[in-house]
Amino acid sequence: MDKKIKADYHMHTYRSDGKQTLEDNIERAIGLGLKTIAITDHGPFHCKKSRCTFDYQLVNKYEIRRLQKKYPQIKIMSGIEANLVSLRGDLDITKEQEKAFDIIVMGQHRSPHGWKFWDNITWRLRNFFPSTKGRREKVTNAYLKAMENHNIKILAHLNRYIKVNVGPIAKMAAEKGILIELNGKGVNFTDKEIQTILDAGANFVISSDAHRKEHVGNPIRVWKFLETHNIPKERIVNME
Repeated sequence: MDKKIKADYHMHTYRSDGKQTLEDNIERAIGLGLKTIAITDHGPFHCKKSRCTFDYQLVNKYEIRRLQKKYPQIKIMSGIEANLVSLRGDLDITKEQEKAFDIIVMGQHRSPHGWKFWDNITWRLRNFFPSTKGRREKVTNAYLKAMENHNIKILAHLNRYIKVNVGPIAKMAAEKGILIELNGKGVNFTDKEIQTILDAGANFVISSDAHRKEHVGNPIRVWKFLETHNIPKERIVNME
């Protein structure tokens, strides 16, 4: 399998927790021959102080418009890595705010707070405790509600912080055309879970999750994962 992707739909800049500028990412991607990238800084509930606000995401959006004219050889998409923040399936952006972006990547992280105080008890704290059957079922249901009610295109680093029941999520992903990410910082699926996703008919996407410019288009840990896991190339949408 060739170790090359044609698009990278998950990367960050200094406007959330990345170290690089938007233009750094673009120039790196062009140098690698990528055809499409998406700038997906974190949603508003992720970072402290002024970073990650919705207004910051809009600044990215307008800067992308300017840079797209400067770099016509690559397609630059305006995106966001929204956080799943409650058992109700809420994201940290509203449905109205979703309309501002070309692509929504949904991730689950330990740090984001919820819309309501109680979310910080029922959702945030559970990320710091070992997974149990009951917790997996509740988190799985939260994923399904979010996938049903929001315009999500990619599920980022599924199973990384808290485990889910992969089967129901893969089934809905297949039905809605939502891609399941193989993240450049690490993949958290077993052989059985990979086969479950394939059997459900869902497809994968490889993303760098770059927080430094040198990581753009270079998902090193994914290549290592693919060496030992049998995922057909045609089921990975952005493989060359």
